[in-house]
Amino acid sequence: MTRLSPRNSSFWLSGFGCLLAVAGHWNHSWAQETQTSPAEPSTQAKETQAAESDAQPSAKPPEKDALPGLTQPGDDASPELKPKTDIDPKQTEAQAAYMEGLAAQKDGRLNDALKAFRRAAEADPKAADPLRAEAILLRRLGRIRQAEQRAREAIEVDPEDYQMRLELAGLLLAGQKGGEAAQLIDEALESKKLDHASPDFINLHSIRGRIHLLGRDAAGAADSYSVILKALEKPEDFGLDFRQHQTLMADRTTGYETVGKIMLEVGRYDKAIVAFSAMARINEDEPGDYHYWLAQAQYRKDDIEPALKNLNRYFETKRRSHDSLQLLRDLLRVSDRSDDLVPQLVELEKNSIDTDAVNMFLGELYIDRGEGAKASEVFKSVIANSGTADAYLGLVRVDILNRDAAGMLNSINKALNARITEEELVPLTTYLQNDEAFAKSVVEEAVRSLKDSSAEQQAGALYFYSQLADKLEMHEQEGQLLQATLDRNPPPALGIEALGRLGLNLYAQEKYAESAEVFRRLLSIPGLPAGEQVMSLYRLSAVEAENENFDGALKAIDMAMKIAPSNPQLTYQQGLIQFQADKLEDAEKTLKSAVSLSAGDAALETQSLMLLGALYDQMSRWDDAIREYNKLLEKEDLEERSVRRARMRLSNAYVQKGDMAGGEKILEEVYKSDPTDPGVNNDLGYLYAEQNKNLEQAEKMIRIAVDAEPDNPAYLDSLGWVLYRLGKHEEALETLRKANADPDYRDATIIEHLGDVQKALKQDSDASKTWQEALEVERKSAAPDEAIVKRLEGKIGPNGQSPGEPEK
Repeated sequence: MTRLSPRNSSFWLSGFGCLLAVAGHWNHSWAQETQTSPAEPSTQAKETQAAESDAQPSAKPPEKDALPGLTQPGDDASPELKPKTDIDPKQTEAQAAYMEGLAAQKDGRLNDALKAFRRAAEADPKAADPLRAEAILLRRLGRIRQAEQRAREAIEVDPEDYQMRLELAGLLLAGQKGGEAAQLIDEALESKKLDHASPDFINLHSIRGRIHLLGRDAAGAADSYSVILKALEKPEDFGLDFRQHQTLMADRTTGYETVGKIMLEVGRYDKAIVAFSAMARINEDEPGDYHYWLAQAQYRKDDIEPALKNLNRYFETKRRSHDSLQLLRDLLRVSDRSDDLVPQLVELEKNSIDTDAVNMFLGELYIDRGEGAKASEVFKSVIANSGTADAYLGLVRVDILNRDAAGMLNSINKALNARITEEELVPLTTYLQNDEAFAKSVVEEAVRSLKDSSAEQQAGALYFYSQLADKLEMHEQEGQLLQATLDRNPPPALGIEALGRLGLNLYAQEKYAESAEVFRRLLSIPGLPAGEQVMSLYRLSAVEAENENFDGALKAIDMAMKIAPSNPQLTYQQGLIQFQADKLEDAEKTLKSAVSLSAGDAALETQSLMLLGALYDQMSRWDDAIREYNKLLEKEDLEERSVRRARMRLSNAYVQKGDMAGGEKILEEVYKSDPTDPGVNNDLGYLYAEQNKNLEQAEKMIRIAVDAEPDNPAYLDSLGWVLYRLGKHEEALETLRKANADPDYRDATIIEHLGDVQKALKQDSDASKTWQEALEVERKSAAPDEAIVKRLEGKIGPNGQSPGEPEK
């Protein structure tokens, strides 16, 4: 309900979308040299245009350019054609063709004009004018791609041609290429042919400013609007006549108000004050909105008294916007007159066309001061006098202030009955989260109310409480509230949203079967939008995969891909599920496709390459795995954590391939970049222990890992193994017993190491039993490693005993 103060928000940019929607907004009176008639293309030109492979639908050429520019209002006639060109006088064929083109265009024979301009350009490739003329005419005919190509050729011939850069920038804007258009305008402004004291200079800056506004770049726009402000204040410095100056002021995108707001946004307060003061001067200081903006700029310059004076002039309009009242509060606060605020608000309410705005602000002020009773009285008076729905939200805030959970539930129901929407309730979570204990009591009160048949709880209210529970990570209560929302037959859109969130909630609680059922229920809704279908099928596939129902998961993702074929995220998900389902050949094909489709999406491409490498690891195709990890590491701007993961996996692939030196080298590089990383210390230390080298260093490294995660079986195994290599057998025995202590985590290699230590301590019988256990674990694994099996069989011996042990 409470809006941000304009002092802290981008308060004006949102209103500019409508002003900048037309990409073709640019003015170039210079182009009229080759445009003498606004007539439609001739029949012959229309036929030729339709035959062009790259032609786009053309409209009747506008009588004037869409963007109000610097031409004078009332200038209806185009100037006469100027035969002077940059064509080499010796190139008589080029000159004749160019003049023929101008004449044909004047007569409305546009197709003939195009052909003539093309002949002229071919006859004198160093002349830019034929290319310019052709580009402009092609744009008029709607053949945008061809026009863009000719414009580029003209610029290449004449690099200082700022006018053609402006034309090309307009074409690029129409194609949503704002970045390149901005660069062209910047280049045009640097042209040696451009007079910085000319209307063209101002025109270019007006276009540049608008382009930056289209890109939501107020700072970039401000540089151009500073120039425009100079032209508004001193038009004679730029050769602007009276009409041109009036046009510049009247254009909403270049007038004083826009300039002032941009300067205010970027912190150029002196210039903002100049702009808004000019508005006051032009309007003979009649009370208006510009007084509010001027007060804002003065406030930010700490000119408090002038700001108060201008704010009061704004209040003479009888308008009382929330932002203006907030500014009044700020001004009185910084001038140590906060006690005057309430009396002034009372006076402002008496002579206002926005009495509700004043009273609502007064109510919020009382809440901020902790005066709940006064706030409640104000909001209730607003409801009684006008029935303003926002006042019900004010009463909810009073309940939050009073920490009255039951009262809050009642107030929210009243607010919804007053047609407050669920979306308008969402900002209340900000106030609730400031007091987590109270917020949890609200959720618990909402859950308790479900058992009270006399308690009225609307679907929208319950959904709001479920959102609050989600933010508080009260997952069980969130699920109950979402189900209660659905039980009350909510509107279709709310029901779809609630079902989707309930499915995710059950997934988070690892209730996979129930989650899958919810997503199937969602998918059964008639007329479910295609986007919702795809998202629900995607989520269903993930849930079914977690539930190890891989057939169901693949069926869901296949259905999603029929709706959205070649979708990179869906393709990746399909490959992941195939991998999980042990359909490795299918997964390989799918993940290769995911890598290709995700080009341009850095995060997804990284995921796809990483998973493809892991697939090759699983298939023991170490050379393929090495290739994919290297591809990943060649990517630019790869996140540091992804670099680390790829290097670790690459190292493992080299080791598994038998290239211990290669794996060790990579790990040492990773270690140098972060010698404190537990995983790197463990892996490199273990690798040293395996090769029986650098054992004392290896022990220190592995102890770093164990200190970080004392119960990690892999780290404990590494420590036990290096102690074994160092001959510290008793300490190794204790460490490896701890590594094998978790009955739910059985790894054949870790068990084998325990047996090796027992053997070294001459505990032959125990060693034999331990190796036998390791052999059984490996044989029962999903993918038994034959090398490990043979090694263990060799240690146990043909009679089930370790070599050297007396026969039983």
